[in-house]
Amino acid sequence: MARDRSQPNDRGVGDRTTMSRPPGTLYVISTPIGHPDDMTLRALATLRRVSVIASEDPRMTQALLAHHGITATVTSYGPLSRHEKMLVLLHRLTQGEDVALVSDSGTPVIYDPGSLFVAAAHQAGIPVMAIPGPSAMTAATAISGFSGDAIIFEGHLPSTSRRLTKYLSQFRKERRTLALYVDPRALAGLLKILTQILPARQIAIAMNLTTCRETLSLGRPGELLDQIGPVPNDSEVTVVIEGYTAGSQKKMRRRMPRATRLHGGG
Repeated sequence: MARDRSQPNDRGVGDRTTMSRPPGTLYVISTPIGHPDDMTLRALATLRRVSVIASEDPRMTQALLAHHGITATVTSYGPLSRHEKMLVLLHRLTQGEDVALVSDSGTPVIYDPGSLFVAAAHQAGIPVMAIPGPSAMTAATAISGFSGDAIIFEGHLPSTSRRLTKYLSQFRKERRTLALYVDPRALAGLLKILTQILPARQIAIAMNLTTCRETLSLGRPGELLDQIGPVPNDSEVTVVIEGYTAGSQKKMRRRMPRATRLHGGG
């Protein structure tokens, strides 16, 4: 009888222990946009100690980890099973395990589906911490020569010429800098539309930042359209457009009469 009476108490203690266990932390970790050594020391340390790494593309993440000598459990957070995988990862977090979220390159959630996971973690009362690092948007803006005081970012441009023309037309008098992620196959079409809508606006096209293929092209859209040839489909392209300021067009024509192209060293 004593043994029987003790069993409910033992289970109750176990249940209370489970319920009182603090949850793990979801770390949102930025990874390099090109050069693998652009990882922060804090990011590397965190990746070494989390229980699992949720990755947009595990193959790319495994290559990055191997470069830094990190052995870790990596699971896909891909489009086919995102909802089911999110539930599994949330369960591990509630059990006290730490989880890292990474994207193919740059900062998760920026042009990346990770926001769904982060929002679910907040709703479940799980701590979320950022391990900041590279972002193609900020890197391209920083080297463009345009103001970074106020930036409009667009990662999903309209796919048709008509919709893209309508979208870009609203920026004729926009004073803020505009940063765009562009599919390399759509770059020529974008420049043609910009030649019609913003013909005198200065533009920076940053490709494959931090890699040996890095280039930065500066000029007006018509000049760049004539200068830039075929772009490989695996290129990472960020376009930065200077904001409108009265009288800036004449000043920029004097300062930069022709399109220029600079090559980086990776």
